[in-house]
Amino acid sequence: MQYFLHLCRVNGTRLKIRGYHCDAYGHVNNARYLELLEEARWEYLEPAIREKYFENRGLLFIVVNINIAYKKSILPNQEILIQISNIVYNNKSFVLTQEIKDEKTSVLFSTAEVTFVLLNAKTGKPATVSDEIKSKFEELEQLQQ
Repeated sequence: MQYFLHLCRVNGTRLKIRGYHCDAYGHVNNARYLELLEEARWEYLEPAIREKYFENRGLLFIVVNINIAYKKSILPNQEILIQISNIVYNNKSFVLTQEIKDEKTSVLFSTAEVTFVLLNAKTGKPATVSDEIKSKFEELEQLQQ
């Protein structure tokens, strides 16, 4: 059974694209988009990481799949906003959507669906996404608004 939570995330991760983000074609390389998305996920999870939420429960937070659509090139000096817009909870995994947009114009550069599992650190096996975990993510969302 899936549990769906729609996140109306007003805030997000803001980054300025620098020259080192770009390739020989003068735009952000497709592989760099994945790094930008990862930076936003780290920022989103930072309160839980600081309190060692997953570590104290013996859980590892692991990306197992990313499906990304590239809509428009990102250029040097553009200011971007990366937002998380939904989370779908499954029994042993959850999926979130990330969007990269131009901070000023809201033009969509990319959208990605990222699937995670929580692994038991001792056994290496997927842990059930409990109501406690769902509540933690709802708490993280509240901190972002």
